[in-house]
Amino acid sequence: MKKYFRAISLLFLLVLVIFIPMLDAIGQDGEGAVHIIKVDGEITPAMASFLDDKIEQATKAGAVGVLIDISTLGGRVDSAIKMRDAIIESRVPVAVYISNRAISAGALISIAAETIIMAPGSHIGSAEPVPNEPKALAFVSGEFRTTAERRGRDPKVALAMVDVEVEIEGLVEKGQILDMTATEAELFGYADHIVLNRREAIEVMGWGGVPVVEQEMNFRYRIAQFLTSYEIASILLTLGMIGIIAEFFTQGFGVAGIAGISCFVLYFAGGIIAGGTQWWSILIFAAGLVLIIIETTVPGFGVFGISGIIAIFASMIFAAPTIGQGFGTVLIATIAAVISVPIFFKIFGKTKIMRRLVLSAAETTDQGYTHADRKDLLLGKTGVALTVLRPSGSVMIDDIKTDAITDGEYIYKGTNVKVIRIEGAKVIVSSDDK
Repeated sequence: MKKYFRAISLLFLLVLVIFIPMLDAIGQDGEGAVHIIKVDGEITPAMASFLDDKIEQATKAGAVGVLIDISTLGGRVDSAIKMRDAIIESRVPVAVYISNRAISAGALISIAAETIIMAPGSHIGSAEPVPNEPKALAFVSGEFRTTAERRGRDPKVALAMVDVEVEIEGLVEKGQILDMTATEAELFGYADHIVLNRREAIEVMGWGGVPVVEQEMNFRYRIAQFLTSYEIASILLTLGMIGIIAEFFTQGFGVAGIAGISCFVLYFAGGIIAGGTQWWSILIFAAGLVLIIIETTVPGFGVFGISGIIAIFASMIFAAPTIGQGFGTVLIATIAAVISVPIFFKIFGKTKIMRRLVLSAAETTDQGYTHADRKDLLLGKTGVALTVLRPSGSVMIDDIKTDAITDGEYIYKGTNVKVIRIEGAKVIVSSDDK
């Protein structure tokens, strides 16, 4: 019964990953309407994919225009650039309505629109990069300047939002980062209109009386938004690694393995839904798992195990929104996993793999662990399986404990076994139950 439950659980996760994007297809077409796209919260890869998809949807539906209702403290620069590009390349008129704030990455997105509309008391700017290193400053400054120029706005004002060294008389002093109120933005050409609410924003665009289609983040994008955040991605990788490690310490395939694989599935699913993860990174991860499984069936710890670990780490890094975030999340997860290993040792003892690497003093003395040059003496003798052999494990032959391997046969603990051949340091056994 348990094996069916596990199979159904894994199948459900697979179906969730494959078919959840279809949920986005359900909704209004919005032909001849104004499409309101709500951009609220952190700017992430999921948010960027959401905006890109909704602008494309508005274009296909023949919308008269798109109004982006933005309220954000910022987020990822690369995601903001993707959103900026989607706005600039839109074949439908795009206006931005800043209801309260468009800070940091939100400022770049707003500047990209043909029309900027602000509410009284709202503000825009404060886009100094963190960390403020010369390379990062130059890159972000360039993006702000070129975007402003593209829309016919003063690039020096955009630069002052990024660089504290820029001074503009009557607006910002040197040593301060620019954050403009709605009145200041209108005075310096960064707000085309100041209105009380979104309804008035639609009217000043000449879209009054036109049907309105609200486009908020649905279940698909909210899940992706949650899963692709730096903190959650780190937690998923950490729990995934700990789950897989715990599985090596326990008999059979159980809750720890399912939990670990589920965390990895969620990690990759978030990236796929957000549009930042390619399928080939998942194939690399699967290949790594296969290599590690092969390693568990072969005595010793060699090329399969090392290659599998490298493949899994590489896949997790490449699946992240950026290489930098990938390294960061993998590093955090690895440190947590390494810390968990001694704890599992204390609770469960050594794993099969570790027993192949190290023979403890107790095994070499009290239990009479056999030495490689005596293993030929075991040929033809019988004994009992001390662990499950799937196909490798430990057996007791003539009161001597030794590692053994089958020819692919699955042998349960306590089963009588017989040594059928010796291949170098390998002891090959088969079931001897009558």
